[in-house]
Amino acid sequence: FFSSVRSYLPIGAAGRSRAFLFSLQRRLDLTCPRQTSKTKTMAAAAAQHAPPLATFEMRSVPAGTRLTLTLPDDFHHHFRDGPKVPDVLRLATQRFGRAIAMPNLQPPVVDTEKALAYREHILRSLPAGSAFEPLMTLYLTDVTTPAEIRKAHATGLVQACKYYPAGATTNSQFGVTDVRKTYPALRAMAEVGMVLCIHSEVTGPTIDIFDREGTFIDEIMRPLVADFPTLQIVMEHISTEEAVDYILAAPPTV
Repeated sequence: FFSSVRSYLPIGAAGRSRAFLFSLQRRLDLTCPRQTSKTKTMAAAAAQHAPPLATFEMRSVPAGTRLTLTLPDDFHHHFRDGPKVPDVLRLATQRFGRAIAMPNLQPPVVDTEKALAYREHILRSLPAGSAFEPLMTLYLTDVTTPAEIRKAHATGLVQACKYYPAGATTNSQFGVTDVRKTYPALRAMAEVGMVLCIHSEVTGPTIDIFDREGTFIDEIMRPLVADFPTLQIVMEHISTEEAVDYILAAPPTV
């Protein structure tokens, strides 16, 4: 819960997010399901500097005032597969005009044919009259080829590749085991202008779950950005202050 809230805090509040969230935890009388000595120390330190809850002054607006909310895009959406897709779309299409479709299905969307077939399945599952547009992705693997990248890009319907570290999340067992094995595909992506979306964490028995994102930045992101200065990279659903600080200081391609 707290990682999710931190991801959606305003950028200006990123540096204070940890203190705010521990304050919120205290005020709502919630407890984290797992607290290591590290998080307990963080909580105690943050509690001393927790800001008071904001107060808002209610003001009236002139009669006839009109607010227009632009229909947003969703940059990370799991449409699932099979009979679940229409149920997901029924909700998604009420709120978004387009959405990036995550490719971690069973089996994963590893090539252009699978991406186009998945797109057709999504379009057939849309509510009647919907103009919703799915934006497709490929599931990046150790053996994704430059030719497959160019083929997918040439369709005009596949906008990105998704990098899942092997074993990091749902259906990621076919994901990347060594980032350097993806370098031929990444070169092709940089050449054609395809975006790389990253599930940015590392796995391993020696890495604490709370350090996965920071370790990924040091071990994967920094060398990757240096090696591919023109590649457009998105760090998805970040959940730490370290990641926010890194992105704010990173080149504009990140």
